Amino acid sequence: MVSLDIKTAFLIWGAQTATLSILLFSVWAHDRKQMHFFAMAFGFACHGVGMVMIALSHSPLMSWPLYISNLIALGSFCFWIAAFRLLDRRKIGVHLLLPPVVWIGAMLFPGIAESFAFRASVHEVASFLGFALLAYTIVTSQFGTRKYRHILAGLWFTQSLNCLLVAAILLQRQPKDMTFIPYSAFFGVIGVFCLMSVLIVMFKIVMDQNHSLLETLSRTDPLTGTLNRRGLQDAMVKLSQKARKDELLALLVFDLDYFKNINDNFGHQAGDTVLQSFAGMCSSIVMTHGLFARTGGEEFSAVLRVTDLRQAAAIAEQVRHMIATTPIVTDRGVVRLTTSIGISGLAPAAFDYDRLMRDADNALYKAKTEGRNKIGICRNGQIFCITRTEERGTPDAIDTEADRQVAALRRLSHRASPATE
Repeated sequence: MVSLDIKTAFLIWGAQTATLSILLFSVWAHDRKQMHFFAMAFGFACHGVGMVMIALSHSPLMSWPLYISNLIALGSFCFWIAAFRLLDRRKIGVHLLLPPVVWIGAMLFPGIAESFAFRASVHEVASFLGFALLAYTIVTSQFGTRKYRHILAGLWFTQSLNCLLVAAILLQRQPKDMTFIPYSAFFGVIGVFCLMSVLIVMFKIVMDQNHSLLETLSRTDPLTGTLNRRGLQDAMVKLSQKARKDELLALLVFDLDYFKNINDNFGHQAGDTVLQSFAGMCSSIVMTHGLFARTGGEEFSAVLRVTDLRQAAAIAEQVRHMIATTPIVTDRGVVRLTTSIGISGLAPAAFDYDRLMRDADNALYKAKTEGRNKIGICRNGQIFCITRTEERGTPDAIDTEADRQVAALRRLSHRASPATE
């Protein structure tokens, strides 16, 4: 009767883990980029198959099916460890092979291979190493919250001690087969409790990860990978809280000049390439100073922490000049692009997104009506432009324009008083 109970428990355990494996395979099949689900599913599949094979083995002597069944069961640790390292975006090391390697090495000795007690104790020692490696992997990971990682590590540490204690009892009592394993029900309850607790915590971690991913996607523009309007507004609030009292929050609004003509002449796919290239060039300059986002079709925005509007104008001029002098290669030909920019600014204490956007839009409109490829600045209700359109593609024109920008920024320096808004 005891034998039936133990074997039945093994069969139920194997069936449950096999079911979980199928569920995880289904999740991976839905999104094959998440390879940690594949590795985790394969781990549970190995564990389930191994447990069922062990339960169905009746021979007290060493046999190849039993040898293989233990090896398959221990192989599950390799895939579990790999799954968590993939989830944490870390390289997979060879140390995860330790549990099956210990089993294979021990089975090379006839004295161990022919004794049930020795084989079972080696299996428990290998499992101890597997759970210990899982605990170490989780403790050194960064995914999820620290609280849940420590709970997982604690559960696996408990299982590792459970395995080590069973190994010690097996060596002391020397049972002939699994029907004579002492306290098997007690140790089984600990194993089942830890397994179920691990599944609950893992489910919570995955749900939190997916929620975080959905939150990120809801705040990100899918084409350019930058923030969208919602993401920018949310991030601006945090940025305003971090800004010092002597700083300004400057809003830069970019509009791609004659972008409709690009779509009409080169096609929408080329237009998407232009938008991606524009976002990449802007981000390379702007992101070191603040935030960057796509807020409309061909409209982008940046929020910067600056000492005054002169600094914001200098950054905007870097962007304008880079865009005007960098040809963009598309599958339909080379596109030359310019951008008009509107700038406004407020002190962090007076932060008001609607007011910033209204003033920046008015400055952008001024830049566009005066010929595009210019920078408009709104300060204290007054709007003026500091950039003239250059003749693109000629070194002399670029040098001349650089001189013009120096003079324009000097004029802005005289017109702009120290930043207090």
